[in-house]
Amino acid sequence: MTGGPYVIGCDVGSQGTNSALYAADGTLVASAYQAYDLSFPYPTWAEQDPDFWVAAIERTVGRLVTETPGGSSAIKGISFGSQLDGMVVCDVHAKPLRPAMIWMDRRAEAQAAAVAARVSPQDFYRHVGANLDSSHAVFKALWVRDEEPELWAKAAFLMSPGTYALLAVAGAVAIDYSNASSFALLDPRTRAWSKEMLDALEISGSMLPEVVAGTEAISTVKDSFAEATGLSPSTQVAVGCGDEMAATLGAGVFSPGEVCDVVGTAEPVCAASAEPREDPTMLVECHPHADPDAWLLENPGFVSGGNLRWWRDQFAPIERSAEAEGLGDAYDFLSKEASTVPAGAEGLVFLPCMQGAMAPEWNGAARGVFYGLTLAHTRAHMTRAVLEGSAFGLRDILEAMRNAGLETRRLTIVGGGAKGPLWRQIKADVTGLPVRVPTSVETTATGAAILAAVAAGVHATVADAVDAFVSYQPEEHQPDPERREAYDDAYRRYRDVYFALKPTFASG
Repeated sequence: MTGGPYVIGCDVGSQGTNSALYAADGTLVASAYQAYDLSFPYPTWAEQDPDFWVAAIERTVGRLVTETPGGSSAIKGISFGSQLDGMVVCDVHAKPLRPAMIWMDRRAEAQAAAVAARVSPQDFYRHVGANLDSSHAVFKALWVRDEEPELWAKAAFLMSPGTYALLAVAGAVAIDYSNASSFALLDPRTRAWSKEMLDALEISGSMLPEVVAGTEAISTVKDSFAEATGLSPSTQVAVGCGDEMAATLGAGVFSPGEVCDVVGTAEPVCAASAEPREDPTMLVECHPHADPDAWLLENPGFVSGGNLRWWRDQFAPIERSAEAEGLGDAYDFLSKEASTVPAGAEGLVFLPCMQGAMAPEWNGAARGVFYGLTLAHTRAHMTRAVLEGSAFGLRDILEAMRNAGLETRRLTIVGGGAKGPLWRQIKADVTGLPVRVPTSVETTATGAAILAAVAAGVHATVADAVDAFVSYQPEEHQPDPERREAYDDAYRRYRDVYFALKPTFASG
């Protein structure tokens, strides 16, 4: 290993922070993880102490410094991929007035409904590229204004988790285009705060951070952060981006038409675009990408891997026991069984709406369904139907992206769901797109490190850094024309079942 240069990327998530040290050629040198707690004080609430993020960044970066060949002076830059849709309400001294409300907090339904009474969802989407939905950060700020007025009277700054992390490391209050977009107050065309929405929601622009590119070297690290971690005070800090955008960039997805399918508990889907676009159906939102020269069409994700885990936990006790005895992976056992079933699961359809739907439309009342069961169907059919249901949801999202004028070219799958070759092939066959998988599993930290490398001058452009940092497994799945035809019929059946049941979902 050479003496550098090196960069650090930090994945600041909701369950913990993963920081990773990379050489200039993209080699992962070391990584460190620090978990922290979440709080759920009431139904629909999800909170976190923002200083947990800071402490975790300090500890993980400090561990990486001790593992750096050539010492801390060889580390040239640091950046972040931070959880989106969070809200940190701070006073005039930039100190939090209350715990952060994170992405899964849904307490602000009343605030979203009140805005919808004044601004139509279509107009809201047209201004900010995002749906009028309580998951977005601005509605959490409105909840504080309505429900905690004594705190709101002291509020001076509204920060994303990424801004709060940047303040702790660099002493700067700024936000990149992607994190700003998760406020649902940014015009994705101008990449500036939307005056129309600020006026409509009665939010002062003075409370919001300055909006800059994620690759901008905003400052060197603060002296206190350098002392706490052992980093050189000359280390450059890139502003960073949202974690979903970092994961997408770290998977090498930044060229127009490339699609990143992030298969974890949920399945966010992002496609790169050279310009901002509008989806007439509003199934996909438009957000600026981590790369300042690109945008993302994005669906925030339906429950996907979570459905498969539920299926394994409830209906595969023998396979789970075999895994516990070290005889193999329970998912692999289930997939092998499902691979014996033909495409389309012989008429069996699964709607992957176990926690509501984000495809074929946003519908919180939708529920999971098996349709078409007969005495001829086995557990293998049902497993395959679960895998196919998620692939049909993915196809819904890709169709919406095409309706927005974007020609999709290829799928790059990341996350735990990328491990299964059967699921990858099903997605290729259902969507008609080739499927590839990056060699790195830490794509969020990789994406943040790419931004740090550009900001610190280790690489001249995002494209150069991606070329160095991202590689792919040799096997690429190609769609099979015969199975593709079978899936066209199965996909139509899936949509027919969903829309036939929509009135039933609405009735509760």
